[in-house]
Amino acid sequence: MPRSNGKSTGLKGKFRHGVAMSELSTQVAALLDGAVGRLTVGKEVAVAFSGGLDSGLVAALAARHAARVTLYTAGFPASPDVRAARELAPKLGLELQVLPLTETDLIPLLRDEIAVTGTASPLVLAFELPLFLVLRECRERTVIGGQGSDEIFGGYAKYRKLDNLALRESMAADLERLMAETRPHEAKVAAHFGRDLGYPYLDRGLVDLLRQTPAAVLRPPDDDRPKRVLRDVAADLNLSFLDRPKKAAQYGSGFMDAVHRICRVRGITYNEFVAELVQHR
Repeated sequence: MPRSNGKSTGLKGKFRHGVAMSELSTQVAALLDGAVGRLTVGKEVAVAFSGGLDSGLVAALAARHAARVTLYTAGFPASPDVRAARELAPKLGLELQVLPLTETDLIPLLRDEIAVTGTASPLVLAFELPLFLVLRECRERTVIGGQGSDEIFGGYAKYRKLDNLALRESMAADLERLMAETRPHEAKVAAHFGRDLGYPYLDRGLVDLLRQTPAAVLRPPDDDRPKRVLRDVAADLNLSFLDRPKKAAQYGSGFMDAVHRICRVRGITYNEFVAELVQHR
């Protein structure tokens, strides 16, 4: 179980909306550590790493259990995720493999992703392309990442202005969409490349705990950063350096900027671009 470093971490030990934050973050840490351990103990493990809080935490915990952990980051060389990964991997003490993207890669990669998954959703294809590349290129069979964290910890910006009931409904709908759409897409990719893809943040115990946590605790005030509970866990593990502003995968990797440049040259939208690829697969 993760142990506290004994230092003050902002809300640690204080109460907000009647919930003891130190108790909650300790429970989250124990459940997440257990989930990572069950997926990684004794194995060589690849972490789909964006240089952010979600994947960084599971990487740090995997290093406690796995025989070997390697971080994989897919993106354009100057993209936010690649820059963050290069900065933070040494702080985690873990090997980093950068899988570079170029504009000439995009059309073949999207065609491959469509062929493997049958997915025609432009949003899903964009968001999942970095993971597709990691699953294709990593040398390890076991792969884990940060999927599901935003849905259970209230990490999306759209949650901020919702009342508690609407927040719960939106989080539940997003989690259901992840299970119904995203996981099947990823399962096809993992099976195609012979990988075992694990989801520490979707551990049943952790999901159940967060469902029982008051919505007001999970949604930060307007002037705060999201996922306060998870940030407390990182602080307890001396991993506060992982707490950086994070873009969605398709933007953090630089994919959307590049594909929009291609679309502007062709005079079409991204949706039209994907429709063409799907039609001619």
